[in-house]
Amino acid sequence: MDKILVLGAGPSGLSYSLFCPDTVHIIEQNNVPGGHASSYEISGFTFDYGPHILFSRDKEILQFIVDSLGENVELCKRNNKISFKNKLIKYPFENDLFSLPLLDNFECLRDFIFNKYKFKYKYPKNMKEWFLHTFGKSICTKYLFPYNEKVWNIKCSELSMTWSDRIPNPPMLDVIKSSFGINTDGYKHQLYYHYPKEYGYQAISNGWSKYSDISYDETVLEINKNNNYLQVITSKKTYDVNELVSSISLTKMIDICKSWIDSDIIKLINKLIINPMYIISLGIQGEDADKYTAIYFPESDFLVNRISYPSTFSSLNAPAGHHSIQAEITFAKDSKIGDMGDDQILDHVITGLTKRQLIKGKVIVKDIKRSKESYIVYNEGYEAIAEKIRKYFLDNGITLIGRFGYFEYVNVDMALDRVVNIISKKYNQNRKYLFNLALDKISKSNNYDNS
Repeated sequence: MDKILVLGAGPSGLSYSLFCPDTVHIIEQNNVPGGHASSYEISGFTFDYGPHILFSRDKEILQFIVDSLGENVELCKRNNKISFKNKLIKYPFENDLFSLPLLDNFECLRDFIFNKYKFKYKYPKNMKEWFLHTFGKSICTKYLFPYNEKVWNIKCSELSMTWSDRIPNPPMLDVIKSSFGINTDGYKHQLYYHYPKEYGYQAISNGWSKYSDISYDETVLEINKNNNYLQVITSKKTYDVNELVSSISLTKMIDICKSWIDSDIIKLINKLIINPMYIISLGIQGEDADKYTAIYFPESDFLVNRISYPSTFSSLNAPAGHHSIQAEITFAKDSKIGDMGDDQILDHVITGLTKRQLIKGKVIVKDIKRSKESYIVYNEGYEAIAEKIRKYFLDNGITLIGRFGYFEYVNVDMALDRVVNIISKKYNQNRKYLFNLALDKISKSNNYDNS
């Protein structure tokens, strides 16, 4: 009998293996680790499955991930922009008001300082009220509302307050300075980021997987309950386990656990919202003089919500004399956008970027990846529903982890934080001990590889 079985070799599953003092076996349906945070190469260009960079408010976690990469990591400075009325302004929006047309600048500053919603929504109940309370009307209507509704595909009035924890309150002095053209940065925890020099973001999972015991190309078909243990039936074998940890999407768990899952839990899972995404990757001949990291698009006539520049993250993500752009289109499951063909999507993206003078060179690589599940949406009521689902699985012997398993919109640092907290509580060990344990495992695996 396997003591601990982990489903999924993404960063969450891999980190569970690294931090756990006991022996762990991982099942992965793909032939490489990384999951949603993996990468691929095409014609000398390296792309991630959607852009990922490494930053965190939690310095301990950030340092652990950086240390785990060894020499294969570099520090970069963010150079994000926002597209607004045919101009690129600095991100975040409220830190570059001076670059707006004069009237827009005035309206944003006026509504921020003399904010009538400060008291009207003193206790905001959704993100529309929180945005208005925090930023005032003009910053909201010009950027925050259209951009967020484009990304999440629901109205800001339907977005849960959970998002407010992720967005810093802008200091009034910084907003005033930005209106007069005095440089301010904003979101300082994102100002600098790390990224692997080689192999894309998947380098993190590649490094962590060296220590882990992983069975690849193995798909979970069923999970059954047998008295005091769980039985996991895969495409290769059957496991009887004492402990089961899953990063598999909750939407798939409905079928995998169909012999025993409660009908009320199925109804709750079906209430959760997870949006698909098109990932359009372009390899371009010619140098990129601007070196932007990302550009955000609130415009409704352009389906792309964000582009990023993998070759800015690392020069080794593109051949010499070339650069790359990656565009994201998120949409609701019932949207007509989901019916678009590859040629139609490519034409829309390339035409839109060319119109905005953002393609500077000959496009020599065009690639589309279709992600059925990508953006987890925090709609109102999400927290209570998700908590009931998590407790139900835990009560039935399954610990949920990861973006799609635990069902939370998190980056690798926050997913790792979740795992560390679970193991710390389970084994009554402090976080420092667990970080040292994991780094020791990585060090030993690296020494073995180099011998």
